[in-house]
Amino acid sequence: MIGMIIGVGLFGLPYVIAKSGALIGLIYFLILSAIIISNHLIYGETLLRTKIKCRLAGLANLYLGKWWKRFAVVASTLGFYAVIVAYIILGGQFLHILLSPFFGGAVLIYQVIFFFVMAFIILIGIKTIVFSEMLMTGALLLVMAFLTVLAATKTNLSNFLNFNIGEFFAPYGVILFSITGAAAVPEVLEIMSRNKKDAKKAIFWGSVIPIALIALFAFAILGATGGNTTQDAISGLGTIFGGWVLYLGAFFGLFAVATSFLPLVLYSKEQFHLDFKINGYLSWFLACGVPFLIFLLGTKDFIKIISFSGAVFSGFEAFLVIWIYARARKMGERKPEYEVRLPLAFLIFMGVVFLLGMIYEVSSFF
Repeated sequence: MIGMIIGVGLFGLPYVIAKSGALIGLIYFLILSAIIISNHLIYGETLLRTKIKCRLAGLANLYLGKWWKRFAVVASTLGFYAVIVAYIILGGQFLHILLSPFFGGAVLIYQVIFFFVMAFIILIGIKTIVFSEMLMTGALLLVMAFLTVLAATKTNLSNFLNFNIGEFFAPYGVILFSITGAAAVPEVLEIMSRNKKDAKKAIFWGSVIPIALIALFAFAILGATGGNTTQDAISGLGTIFGGWVLYLGAFFGLFAVATSFLPLVLYSKEQFHLDFKINGYLSWFLACGVPFLIFLLGTKDFIKIISFSGAVFSGFEAFLVIWIYARARKMGERKPEYEVRLPLAFLIFMGVVFLLGMIYEVSSFF
């Protein structure tokens, strides 16, 4: 869960919060965190209420009907493809910063190398992915903590006083994207198949810990760089501490992207395999190869990708989870190992937030 949530969206957070102001960013964090943690928990409960092994599309088919399964597939697939393209772009850029001083070569070469290494790990299977994530997440947390503390030493309180109501909605999509980790929930249940009663704790703390770390990182960077906060967060720190921070940040970024890339592509592969009965190698190609082809066509603006993907695709999937959960409580075929018992009023509030976010993002994008 931690590796899934702490990803590429982290680097855009200080920039969008700087645009709106720290207070507005804090309000978004508090509200969206409560909603997303709840969404992760009810997703897990819904899966436990279902006898067959499936993902969101399969759940939509069972509880909402085949048309909603199709909508879920389109939304999740487009969302996955958009995010995977962003990961390839940024992962390759970080790899280029780290290795090009020794080996040279264009950014594109390193982006291709990054993709093929990740795709190969996906092809090998879940045990390798779990082991790889354990190593990468450990390194990720260490470097993230160091950069957070480093930035905090240069905090200027005046950087938190900006308030721009005209940019009130700027942080929504990026924050939602940055703290969403629903794709890892089925894998958590699979890994904990012999101890599903503790899955609630794993999902809860696996959501709370990375969200808290992300918030600390974002506000520490903002406190140090203020109005000079850059879109990738790291370049702004480089102007304060020197070029060595750029290399350390690239190392951190590479692990952040990799630990999110692995479970996300695995989730997409499993959706094709389990919900559509597509064989393993073809499902692997659909999950890995198609976004790579999209990347080769030249889609490069990862900030717009993650903002739109967070507000629209992640928002739509989270809305579906709420609806499916409400149906599963009545139609579920088995007693779940845990229950969340959220009030109806809070479920409605969650749904309204996601719907309004989707409407705003689509209207502003076009």
